[in-house]
Amino acid sequence: MVWVSAGFGGVVACEAPLASYVGVRVLDSGGNAVDASVSVAFSLAVLVPHLGGFGGDFFALISYPEGRVLFLNGSGYSPGRLSLDLLESRGLASALLRGPLSITVPGFTGAVHEMWRRLGSVEWFKLLEPAHILASRGFPALPSLVKAIDIGSKTLELDPGSKATYLNPKPSAWGPFKMAGLASLIEELREDPEAIYKGEPAEAIVSYVSERGGVLDTGDMRSYEPEWGEPLTATYKGWTVYEMPPNTQGVTTLHTLKLLEELPVEPQPLGPERFKAIVEAAIPSYKWRDLNIGDPRSMRVSLKELLSNKTIEDIKMLRGNLNPKGAPESNGDTTFFAVADREGLIVAGIQSLYHPFGSGLTEPRFQVTLNNRAADFTTVRGLPNTLGPLKKPLHTLSAAIIEQEDNRVALGASGGHYRPQQHAIFITNIVDYNMPIEEAINTPRAAWDPKTGRIAVEPEVNIEELLGIKTFKVEKLGIANAVQVKGGVKKAATDRRGYGVPVAAP
Repeated sequence: MVWVSAGFGGVVACEAPLASYVGVRVLDSGGNAVDASVSVAFSLAVLVPHLGGFGGDFFALISYPEGRVLFLNGSGYSPGRLSLDLLESRGLASALLRGPLSITVPGFTGAVHEMWRRLGSVEWFKLLEPAHILASRGFPALPSLVKAIDIGSKTLELDPGSKATYLNPKPSAWGPFKMAGLASLIEELREDPEAIYKGEPAEAIVSYVSERGGVLDTGDMRSYEPEWGEPLTATYKGWTVYEMPPNTQGVTTLHTLKLLEELPVEPQPLGPERFKAIVEAAIPSYKWRDLNIGDPRSMRVSLKELLSNKTIEDIKMLRGNLNPKGAPESNGDTTFFAVADREGLIVAGIQSLYHPFGSGLTEPRFQVTLNNRAADFTTVRGLPNTLGPLKKPLHTLSAAIIEQEDNRVALGASGGHYRPQQHAIFITNIVDYNMPIEEAINTPRAAWDPKTGRIAVEPEVNIEELLGIKTFKVEKLGIANAVQVKGGVKKAATDRRGYGVPVAAP
C-alpha cells in the first residue's frame, strides 16, 4: 500500500479518504491551505465524529513560505459553575472521566471560523458544503468509527442522545451512515458561524447538558473566543522546531528533544537503546509538565522561561522519578491533518473530543457529541492545572512544524498523553535517521505511559524492559499524518495504522 503522494498544486494528509479528497478539490478550485483546512476539518467532524468535531476543540499551526508561523488556540474553558467545591458537594472525589461534568465549552467551530476569517479566501458557505453533503446524504462508515462504537457501546447506551445517534441503528464497516442532525447544524453554521454559541444549537446543547446534570450555561457559550498566539520555538541539531504553547503540552516535546540532543544517536532506530534514551528524556519532562503547565493565566512560569537554561536544568533534576504520581490517563483519541497549497502555505490542524465520544453525551437534535476535556484537570489544589471555573485545562493536543532552509515539515498524531514522545520520535526519525516523512511516521514505536508507569510497545518492537520498567503490547500508538514542502514539491504521507489516503493536486 502507498502512504505517500506528491504534487506541485498542494497536498492533503488526514485519516479519512473522503476528507482528503474534499480538501484537494478546494485547492484545485483556487482555495488556499486555510480554505482547504476548513473543508477538511468540517468533513472530519462528520466522518470521524468519535474523534473530534463540533463538540470538541481545534488547534492549528500555520506556516508561511517566508518563515512566519502562527498559532491558533481553539480550546474551550470550563463552565463558570464548575469547581472543586461543586464536585465535593456532589460527593465526587475528582472530576468524572465521562459525563456532564467533564464537558468544557467546545472551541472547534469558533476556531475554524476565526482561521478562515483572518486567512481564508473562498466564501464560507461554499467551504461547508462538502460536510453538509456527507452528513445529509450519508457516507461509508470507516471501520475505525464502527470499532469505536462497539468498544464504547456501554457508554453510549447510557445517554439517550448518543444511543439514538450511534446505536439506532449501529452502522457496519463501510456501510452507509447518515447524520441528519449534523446536517441541520451545518446548515445553521453556513448562515451564522456563531449559531453554536449564540443560536438555537447553543440553546439545545445547554438545555441537554443541564438535563443530564451538567453546569454548562448560555453565558459560557456566548462569551467564547478563540485566541491567536505565537508558537514555541527551539532548535534540534540545526532544525527549527515549532510547537504549540500552553495550555497545550507542546513544550514537553521540546523539553524531550533538548534532553535527547545531549545524548549520542543510537545506530538502530528500533533498538532498545534508542527507546531507552527517549524514555529517559520523557519522564522528567512529563513530571515538570504536570507541576507547571496549565492555563497560562495560572502558571507560575512565564512563556519566556519555558525553554530557558534554568528550566532545562530543573527538568534534569527530576530524572530518576520513573513513575510520577497523579499523571493523567494516557489513553485518548483525536485526529490530526495537514494541508499545503501551491504557494507553500501549510496548516497543521488537530481536533478532538479527548476520549472517543468524549463525555458520552450527544445533544440529539443537532447530534453534537460533547467533549470530556475537564477530565484532564487535576483536583490537587494549588497547581496550575487545578480544576477551577472558566479555566482551560492542560491540553493533550499539539502539533509540530520543523524546518531547515527550504525544507518544511508539518506533522502530528493521535495518542493523548503519548503525543510529546511521538513527536520526538518522528522528528528524530527525520533529523537523526534521515528518514523520509512517510517512513518517519510509519516506523514502529514505543513510548512511556504516564498512567501505568510502564512502556507501551507496538507489536513490531521487541523490548521487554527498559530502565527497569516493564513493557506492555499495544495495537498502535496513535495515527499520524505529515506534509512536506521542499523545493516547490508538496508531499503528503499518511499512517498505515489508519485508513487515510494522502492526496495531491496536480
